[in-house]
Amino acid sequence: MKTKHSLAPMRPLTARLLAGARRGTLVVAAAAGLAACTSTVEQHGHVLPERVVSELKPGLVTRDGVVALLGTPSTVAPFDDKVWYYISEDLKTVAFLRPDVVDRTVLVLRFDDEGMLSDVSTLDADAGTEVAVVTRETPTAGHELTFLEQLLGNVGRFNSAPSNGSVLPGPGSGGTGPNGGR
Repeated sequence: MKTKHSLAPMRPLTARLLAGARRGTLVVAAAAGLAACTSTVEQHGHVLPERVVSELKPGLVTRDGVVALLGTPSTVAPFDDKVWYYISEDLKTVAFLRPDVVDRTVLVLRFDDEGMLSDVSTLDADAGTEVAVVTRETPTAGHELTFLEQLLGNVGRFNSAPSNGSVLPGPGSGGTGPNGGR
């Protein structure tokens, strides 16, 4: 006698598997969403350990000694090469938002004429000044050509022969060049 196979016992198992898969997908999606919102802190510029900075004693350290301790400066003063700046900045970024400055330190080193360190000072984020960037453009006279106008503007302008019917002098035809005279 043939037995009839029933799918009834399989349905609860399938339903349980699907429900578990849905819960797992929901948990993974929630974890990915929370992970995207975590903040990251990035350090830009020079790392300025307090131990190394404390070794910078005015009158005892030369420029070469500073380079050996901290490396080359982030920048040198534009009008006075005796002033060096070491800039360090920590930025905190959350997801896709604009980074915020958590900490900014500028170590200012001044040297005398003999290259000996004469002054050490530190500036923090509060010592800085926001500079407004001007986005205006200077207007120019004339017509600004589009790409298509530039591309098609030269069609027909260049001919291999002059338009007045004269023939360009060739080598040995009496011109003044190296082959022009006889």
